[in-house]
Amino acid sequence: MANSHYKDVIKYFSKKAAKYDLVDEQMYWRLSDELLAKIAQVKLIKPFLGKKELKILDAGAGTGRWSLILYDFSKKNPKLHFDLVDITKEMLAEADRKIKKKKLTDIMETRLGNIENLSDYPNNYYNLAISFYNVLSFLEKPDRALKEIFRKLKRGGLYASIVANKYHSYFFTILNNRVDELAVIKSGKTRYTSEMPLIHCFTPNEISRLYQKSGFKKVEVIGLPNFVYPNIEDTKIEGQSRQNKNLLENKKNFQKILATEFRECFNRDIAGRGN
Repeated sequence: MANSHYKDVIKYFSKKAAKYDLVDEQMYWRLSDELLAKIAQVKLIKPFLGKKELKILDAGAGTGRWSLILYDFSKKNPKLHFDLVDITKEMLAEADRKIKKKKLTDIMETRLGNIENLSDYPNNYYNLAISFYNVLSFLEKPDRALKEIFRKLKRGGLYASIVANKYHSYFFTILNNRVDELAVIKSGKTRYTSEMPLIHCFTPNEISRLYQKSGFKKVEVIGLPNFVYPNIEDTKIEGQSRQNKNLLENKKNFQKILATEFRECFNRDIAGRGN
């Protein structure tokens, strides 16, 4: 049975599932996604191009958005397989619908589960694992999930996650006049709207140490986006800030900012600015 924390997490995402992919229409998230896709293509997929097989674990898959994006980058691989795990059945139902629509049921499998326990999946099996957009932050014990995922990876495998950034959380909380919550962030928790449960936030050094304690030998911390920030409207599925909308709807602006974000995101000095 799910404890109170996970009941809150499941309730939060089950309400959002049907409309979750509408974030594609928000300009801030479109920038963030295009930046992440460029990074993933270079850092995650390129190392495995030309290999005989590519097995990917999407740990916290949600609606399957990122498995489908990674599929587009890797579909020429002769032996390709995705396992998608998520704790919310409504989110996985959306993933199943899209997988069936794209006729990828022979390549992608979904399963309901908590990634703190991946005992149903084989050890030393996956080339790549991902947990995108705050999956680790929403967990009760992210260190347990990291150790589980490490065991599932083959030697030389890669794992990429996106987590809430403690430094950015301070900025966002002050920006939105929720000053009373600053003390909570100091203790390592944050939330972007009043309806969401508190989630873990990390500094670049904190998330790096957590990875290393879980067995990962080489850890690279990347911030994204670093120079365009969301406002409170951008945290809502069917809303976006007028400032970001006006800025990024201009295609030339969008491409110039995207190029700048991509060029600078690999600089560890600024990793504390973005996710």
